[in-house]
Amino acid sequence: MIHLNLRQLEYFVAAARHGGAARAAEALSVSQPSISKAIADLESQWGEPLFVRLHARGLELTAAGVLRHREAHALLEQARALSVPRTGELAGLLRVGCLSTLAPRYLPDILARMRVAWPGIEVQLVEGDTEAITRMLERGALDVALMYDLGLARGVRLEAVMQLRPYALLPWGHRLASSASLRLADLAKEPLVLINLPHSREYFLSLFRDAGVTPRIAHESASMEMVRSLVANGLGVSLLTTRPVRDQGYDGKRIACRRLRGQLALQSVVMAYPLPGSFASPLAAPFAEVVQASVSRQADALTS
Repeated sequence: MIHLNLRQLEYFVAAARHGGAARAAEALSVSQPSISKAIADLESQWGEPLFVRLHARGLELTAAGVLRHREAHALLEQARALSVPRTGELAGLLRVGCLSTLAPRYLPDILARMRVAWPGIEVQLVEGDTEAITRMLERGALDVALMYDLGLARGVRLEAVMQLRPYALLPWGHRLASSASLRLADLAKEPLVLINLPHSREYFLSLFRDAGVTPRIAHESASMEMVRSLVANGLGVSLLTTRPVRDQGYDGKRIACRRLRGQLALQSVVMAYPLPGSFASPLAAPFAEVVQASVSRQADALTS
């Protein structure tokens, strides 16, 4: 007889995805003891630990847990396919990660296109920073992600989408805004509003270092829109790579965006996948096609 059930597997996969029993319970609207018991029952039945309990950091899959998670996820996907009428179209759950600075600019159009082109694919979206998304891909908690390539990729496969050139943001009417392009040395003399997401912060500071200058940091924020609003209100200048269609802050005040001179390290936007043979999802391929089509259209709209 089979002594495990799909609910146990669902709770196990959710705990791996969210990195803890409490967060998994909240996501599934069940009690935390239910999650913990399912994990304990599976560990007892399989005779191997599935997670390492990390103090104040939640749960991390063991080597055995990674293998069992792969099998459990595949079985759940098969069960979902069996739970709906056969249509001949691709269907199922696709878990998508996206860098928080890219998501508002690109994901809504991508998701709208997915709904039209692939109505049978349910997209579950997770936003986060590069490091968090990479960890989720490595442990199979995500099927695919849209992110920057910051040289951190270890257990993931990358596929190029586009390259973004950094640009300067200034308050509207700023004395430097009269120039069509600016040197980093000019910006270094102004108070800097710095995006402080992990690794993105280091990238922008490296641009100043490469130019041989040191900026004067006035404010930092993990929110791109907060950075833009601080600039719009005259509290400093900034650097970004993702550019919304309208050059203004949340309060409607205008921002001047200017090109940077010189040879600059570009930011590569990539699709990231688990390594081949680990947690590959057949639903990731149509998603990647939609991403490429959406990004091309949005790039054309921005330059037209």
